Amino acid sequence: MPYSPPKSRAPLILRCRVRWLLAAAASITAGATAAADVSVGLGAGADRGRVDCVDSFPCDRSNTHWKLSAGYRISETVDVQVVFFDAGRFKGGDTTPMGTEFGGKFEVSGFGVTGGYRWQLAPSWSLGGRAGLAAVRTRFDYADAAVGTARKTTLQPMVGLGLAYAVTPAVRLSLDYDVTLFKVHETRGSLQMLGLAAQYSF
Repeated sequence: MPYSPPKSRAPLILRCRVRWLLAAAASITAGATAAADVSVGLGAGADRGRVDCVDSFPCDRSNTHWKLSAGYRISETVDVQVVFFDAGRFKGGDTTPMGTEFGGKFEVSGFGVTGGYRWQLAPSWSLGGRAGLAAVRTRFDYADAAVGTARKTTLQPMVGLGLAYAVTPAVRLSLDYDVTLFKVHETRGSLQMLGLAAQYSF
């Protein structure tokens, strides 16, 4: 039988981090509005969770994600950003130390804070790089309902690249690629997100 850990305090910890991140975003917005350096964004696309697969349970590593962001531009090339993402669910499994296979569904979401640098490629085109940390929440629902659910929130690195086109001085469209990690119990994997995003600056 796979191990079922005791009820985790992760949801409470995540809520505390969410409140802190939202308060930080509100503070950034309040302090920078006059300088027109604040931006909000919305994005969505495909993602892939690199989970383990076992022969006794179907494996599906692909899904879709969406994300919300709030940013503050420090200079023409440097900014900071608060982001929330929901990567949906993945099917996978693992093997216990006793050699028993088990399967289930992973559900991954999180909040992150990143710093970014933008290179201007042409008058309307730019390439941006981001790096920071994310509080990633992972829930695993065992295929055997009698075993229950495992949850874990971990602090993970988060990096990304984005190719952007400025439709107007205030509106920017981008193709974003973001990578982070997730973990629940002793099972871990990488999360890769590729999608389109729209950003509005004011």
